[in-house]
Amino acid sequence: MRIFQTVKPHLLLLTTILMLTACNRISPVQHHYNTNVGCIVANDFYAIYFSAYVEPEEKIDHSKKINESLFKSHCKNIPHTGNVYFTADLVDEDLREMPISLRLVEQEPAGKNKETAADYEDTRIISEVMPKVYPQGTIETRAVIDKTGHYALYLIIGDEESAFADDILKIRFDVGMDTEATPVWRYVAKVAELFMTFAFPVFIVLLIMLPMLPKLRFKLLSKMLFGMQNRGN
Repeated sequence: MRIFQTVKPHLLLLTTILMLTACNRISPVQHHYNTNVGCIVANDFYAIYFSAYVEPEEKIDHSKKINESLFKSHCKNIPHTGNVYFTADLVDEDLREMPISLRLVEQEPAGKNKETAADYEDTRIISEVMPKVYPQGTIETRAVIDKTGHYALYLIIGDEESAFADDILKIRFDVGMDTEATPVWRYVAKVAELFMTFAFPVFIVLLIMLPMLPKLRFKLLSKMLFGMQNRGN
């Protein structure tokens, strides 16, 4: 009974910490990339699967059947300029009943030191699609991207003039950029995210359990010795 009373408060504290860690989520988020379904883009209210396909640089004979294997799915990095096809699958059923407009924009880093800037600002509108309801749950559009750089595709849910921040899903991606030149702060942020998700809870568990292990081991050993003495008598 004493052991249970000692462990119970620690388990309650551990459960609380794990719940807080799980709820530590930045909105919007973009993760879980898969070549088949793309990547998921979500905020606190909506979620979609996003994919981008760029037309191969080699010339395609459109009079013949197109080899779909040439069109590889991309998410955050599109390898080169050209005709880019965007697909968004609406995860939430509610989105299939709402008008959604699209806006593709070119961006550039904001701030004085643009090489390490974390924020981007819109500089040019590439294309726009007027609000439309997509009852089948699939949004498809195409745009010609004629220069390498930073871009973003906005999915605006409902009326743009009255839309809140959570009514706009912003999908950032790069075209023709060297992925190895990713700013250091992105790697630091990713490592910190992984640490908070996995390593930090494990560390807390060890921190809580280590002081209890000698006491538990001593109690179990005492019970074993006491049982052996009783059997001997």
